[in-house]
Amino acid sequence: MRQFQTRQQQHQQPMQQPVRPSAHEPARAVTAQDVENETLDRAAALWTTRRIRSFFLLLDQPLRAAQR
Repeated sequence: MRQFQTRQQQHQQPMQQPVRPSAHEPARAVTAQDVENETLDRAAALWTTRRIRSFFLLLDQPLRAAQR
């Protein structure tokens, strides 16, 4: 049992904590490029959402050929 425990301890690597900015460091200033990227990301998400909704609306509509 001791061998198993020592092997486990040898193979375990310390978990790395996610790097957080220090409270003493000033936050990075938001640039115009950051604002533009955020705007483009939101526009792309909205466009994609509308395309998906339109697709599902088309699926919900009964086929016109079947009505005739």
